[in-house]
Amino acid sequence: MFALALPLRADDELKGKLVIVGGGLMPSGLHRRMLELAGGPKARVLVIGQASQSAESGDSSARSFASAGATTVSTLKTTNPAEALAAVQSADLIWFGGGKQSLLMTELQRLKLVAPIRERYQRGAVIGGTSAGAAVMSKVMITGKPKRVGEVPPLSEGLGLWPETIVDQHFIVRNREPRLLAAVKANPKLLGVGIDESTFVIVSGDRVEVDGKSTVVLLDARTGGEPKRRELKAGNTFSLSHASP
Repeated sequence: MFALALPLRADDELKGKLVIVGGGLMPSGLHRRMLELAGGPKARVLVIGQASQSAESGDSSARSFASAGATTVSTLKTTNPAEALAAVQSADLIWFGGGKQSLLMTELQRLKLVAPIRERYQRGAVIGGTSAGAAVMSKVMITGKPKRVGEVPPLSEGLGLWPETIVDQHFIVRNREPRLLAAVKANPKLLGVGIDESTFVIVSGDRVEVDGKSTVVLLDARTGGEPKRRELKAGNTFSLSHASP
């Protein structure tokens, strides 16, 4: 069994936004759009690349934000926990890159940054991520492949910024619907959200906007029975309270 962080309380006013990308090539113009959501070019951007073990992890994302007009961009350094905490607490936009979501969560927990990131979201920061950086958004986090098709995949604790869901990524390209379906059947109170590559959702309170080149698949078992499936494309929206058709 794994311990789950407490979800954000329903009475907390959520002022931030989530930008969750399904991996692959970044959709054109998304860095600029995130900057706009975070307040414009002067928004302080922090790139967290610790899902990867590469020493240069996060550098390419930092350059992309700078090219999009950001005037203050930094990458998280983990050698000094106090400085890492200060970087999170001052950020207007936090971006998580790809790699391994379990590795990312281990580093964030080691540095005691999970609660500060949640607080920044509650206080209005834009939090975004792609691939592994998408998987960490939910509370129940998929960390790998099941041993057999139809079995529940390995699960662990994510950031819990979108605690009503289980997020999966590279969804169509890597044929991940069976594993998300199994995870939803094991956690029927949570909405499964499968995001394909070069596709993203923007979460603003209860409203979710879909954009990008491919599709987002919702698997909803919250009303009982077999999960209902809904497929959404760019321009579609849904709410957590009315996700199923």
